[in-house]
Amino acid sequence: MPSDSVMPPSVNEQGSTSTQQRTGAAAEVPAVRFSFLHWATTGMIRVFYRGWTRVAVRLFPENSRSESIARKLHVPLPDTLNMSWVTPHLAVGGRVRTEDISALSQTGVTHVVDTRSEYSDDAEELGKEHIELLYLPTPDTYPLTIEQLMEGAAWANEQINKDGRVLIHCEHGVGRSVLLTCATLIYGGMQASDALALVKRKRWQAAPNQRQVARLREFDAAFRAQQN
Repeated sequence: MPSDSVMPPSVNEQGSTSTQQRTGAAAEVPAVRFSFLHWATTGMIRVFYRGWTRVAVRLFPENSRSESIARKLHVPLPDTLNMSWVTPHLAVGGRVRTEDISALSQTGVTHVVDTRSEYSDDAEELGKEHIELLYLPTPDTYPLTIEQLMEGAAWANEQINKDGRVLIHCEHGVGRSVLLTCATLIYGGMQASDALALVKRKRWQAAPNQRQVARLREFDAAFRAQQN
């Protein structure tokens, strides 16, 4: 299952160049709910997809004639950059390999948030491409803390408001990065349920687990309390 193009959508596609889209007060705000069915289904699909990528990289080497033919036939191939654009200025994804930093820069990404505790992006290598790094280490399958979410969401929105393009990533682009991406959208004015729905729509791999969804609700409540 191929991911969306690594190039950001146009402003006309998204309708805005910023996450600063205030939705206004609603009589009843839909609750953010954890869907076990969605989590389990996407988990099984990811297992099959990872297996296929291991085969595909051997059958269709990058920049080979076989890869070109496969793409023309719409054969799902693993993308070099494991990322999905949520808005024209905000993307979510999995790990960034050092050899892919140049390609990342070519997509227009100017800032990266790495949420992994098991690894860390190379700030020096990113800096060579004029990409700034924010590191918010969080163990795999765990949610970021409220403080980390506040820091990351504020930082990402600051860059977006300066016309920067931000990539938020973890190892696979499934849970930790999705949580912070949703928090960034909430910080920018979206309702929590709309933010999660948008990220899931833009990235099929997005499937935060139960405690990560619970943390999203906690962040939403804490952020709303700050605004009042």
